[in-house]
Parts: sequence; structure tokens; C-alpha cells
Amino acid sequence: DLPVVLPEEVVFSPEGGSPLAALPDFVNTVCPTCGGKASRETDTMDTFVESSWYFDRYCSPDYDAKPGLDRKKLDYWMPVDQYIGGIEHAILHLLYARFYTKVLRDFGVIGVDEPFTNLLTQGMVCKETMKCPEHGYLFPEQAAEGKCHICGKDVIIGKTEKMSKSLKNVIDPDYLIQRYGADTARIFCLFASPPEKDLEWSAQGVDGSFRFLSRLWRIIDDYLEDIKPVPAATKDLSTEGDLKALRRKTHQTIRKVTMDIEDRFHFNTAISAVMELVNTIYAVKRPAKGDQTALTVIREALESAVLLLAPIVPHITEELWQMMGHQASVAEMPWPDFDPAIASEEEMTIVIQINGKLRSRMTVPIEEDAEEIKANAQADEKIAAMLKDASIVKVIYVPKKLVNIVVKQ
Repeated sequence: DLPVVLPEEVVFSPEGGSPLAALPDFVNTVCPTCGGKASRETDTMDTFVESSWYFDRYCSPDYDAKPGLDRKKLDYWMPVDQYIGGIEHAILHLLYARFYTKVLRDFGVIGVDEPFTNLLTQGMVCKETMKCPEHGYLFPEQAAEGKCHICGKDVIIGKTEKMSKSLKNVIDPDYLIQRYGADTARIFCLFASPPEKDLEWSAQGVDGSFRFLSRLWRIIDDYLEDIKPVPAATKDLSTEGDLKALRRKTHQTIRKVTMDIEDRFHFNTAISAVMELVNTIYAVKRPAKGDQTALTVIREALESAVLLLAPIVPHITEELWQMMGHQASVAEMPWPDFDPAIASEEEMTIVIQINGKLRSRMTVPIEEDAEEIKANAQADEKIAAMLKDASIVKVIYVPKKLVNIVVKQ
């Protein structure tokens, strides 16, 4: 019997209720199963009525007693840990869900006062609009080389606005997938902006994301046969120089990516950290095939990069993980752990100022004594020359940051 066409000759009553209920020709119908007399439903509820409490039902989906909510399970699971939604949700769904929760609380059905613990309001994907003076808004492919593909007139580039079918400032995901692959589209969207900010679409940014994934693939492919036979890195692995710095960078990257994703949802800075790690791997001199220690450090860095990127670009990381000789899927692997001792810096850079103005920098051991740092600052070649005819009033040390030498000329 579908589709059921709604009648147009309805009368809206000031008393409320559905006007369909007053139309016997619409209400009275035939049961499609048995052929007997039947009545059509004349009243439906807004979708927000269901979406305002579905998360409560998820806590006890098999509970049969009305209203279908098991207080014991609700007390265990609720409130929801993380709510993510667009800005429009802040005045629609979020408001209604909070209202329903408070009603259910007053009825004694649920024990929490608020339905959600944390809220993340995500930004919009934006792009400039393109318009033909004669044919109006154009899709990007209709405005190639700045000309309207219909009439050939110059295209007017408008302001950057939220992607919308009405404004035609949209990008066809099928085109991106065919040209770059789905992973490139994913990593660009996550890298281009923090989640709470609007993302401005950039073709150059998409190309840059594709180049990074290509660099990752190339360096793993380049080292593949050398790192397959070497054992996994252990905590007590002894390294020096660039290899020690690379291992430190690997564990610092694991620490940063873990914090950025778990604590802040800042995938953009997490991706940036992995990019820095890949650059560091490229900067290390290629070790000999027999240098097992060096190749172990390289393997640890490459595997860490793949594991850290797996939630962001699952397809290419799965391929790389299998190429590296692993049998289990990368999606089944535990999240990598960092060793705080390995991740800790052994040296720090101290800024040297004279009367508050930057004059030099020096590198000192992380645990260096404060008085020794002050003395080293004054002995710095550039600083010593500047202090030659000056009288030092006092030397101020801000731990792990700077030394300020106050002088009287």
C-alpha cells in the first residue's frame, strides 16, 4: 500500500491533536495482512522524542518491564562519558536530552541529574563558494580554470562558508577516494584543524597529506628486509648518539599522541607528532645490515608510527603492518606504551638574557645544578664579551627556562 499519500483537505483545530483523526476516509483502511478492517495511526512523535533517551535504553536493551529501563544497569552505566555533536545540537538534541533526563530522574527511573559528562562541539567543514553571474552557484568541477562550464563566463569566488548542497561548495568523496584513497581524506580532515574549530578545505592540504603517507610507505618499504629479522626493542637496549635520540623521540611521540587523543581529541597535533617522528627516522644515517641494535631502534620507531596512525588511516597501516611480517591485524594490536625513562630529556636549552633581552642560548644537562647553570651562562663566549665592562647586580635563574643577568652599565 506504500506510499501512503497524506490528504490535503485537512482542518487544523485550535484544540490541538492530529487533523488526520477527523478524516474517516484516511483513518479507515484494510489490513494488508488479513484483509480485515483496520485503522491508520494518525499521530507520530518527533524524532527528538526517541533520540532524547535512546542512550538510557542502550544500558538495558533486553529489559521488558515498562518503561524498558533497568534502574540497576542505568546506575552502573550512566551518565554518558562523552557527547560529540555539531553546534546545532547544543540548542536542540542536547537541550531535549537534558530535559528528558530530569523528567526520568523526577519519576525515579534514573539516578543521574545530567545525561552527559563531557561535551565536544565539533566544527564545520567549510569551502569558498563559486558563482556564475548567469547560472548561479556552481560545483567545483563546473568552475574549472575559473570559467563557468555552461556559458564560459568568469566565475565569482565568494566567501568561505559551511559546505552545503544549496551553495554547491562541496567535494565529492568518491573523487577523493579514486585519486588519493580514503586514508588521505581521513588524515587531511583530522590534521587540518582541531575538532572544535571549523575546517577550511584546501586542495594543497590534501596533496600534503597524500605526500606524507607516501613518505611513510617509502621508508618502511626501504627498511623492510633489514628490520624483519631483528628482535623487538627491550627497555635495557643500549644506544648512543642519533639512535638514542631516535629512541627518545619514539617514546616521546607515543606519550604525546596518547595524551592528545585520550585527553583532548586533538588528532591534528597527534598526527603532527608522528610526522616529526617520521622526519627523525629519515634523518638517521642508514645503518649497516649487520647492525642489529640500530635496526632494532629503527624497527621500533617504524612500528610505533604505524600503530599510532592505525585509528586515523586504517587501510594503509593494515597493509604496512602485514608487510612488516605480522600475522595479526593492526586493529587487534594493543596501544603502544612509552617508557618515561626513555622519553625523558637528558639535556635542556637555557635562554641567556642581559637585562631581560635575549643574548644567547646554551645546552646543559637536565639535572644540572642551578649555581652551575648561572656560572656557565656568565662564561658563555658571547655573554662574557658583553659583560666585559659591566657591573653585575644579580643573576636570576628561572628553572629549566632562562638565566637573566642584571647589570649596571
